[in-house]
Amino acid sequence: MSDIVNHPEHYKGQSIETFDMMLRIYGRPNMIAYCEINAFKYRMRAGLKGDALTDLAKANWYENKARCLRDLE
Repeated sequence: MSDIVNHPEHYKGQSIETFDMMLRIYGRPNMIAYCEINAFKYRMRAGLKGDALTDLAKANWYENKARCLRDLE
């Protein structure tokens, strides 16, 4: 079964997940900002485009990812 929040199938078409590729290309500071912006976006539109719980779970995922990236600094 696909994990739409943590590991969506549509981001796994390469040998490396898209997020990890972006991290290598854009660097940690830019990816922290990206995560914070995406978390904000998912919270603001929760339930307007699909299931609100899924949107909030995605926001949490991005917030946790930003926190993990900051802890590496």
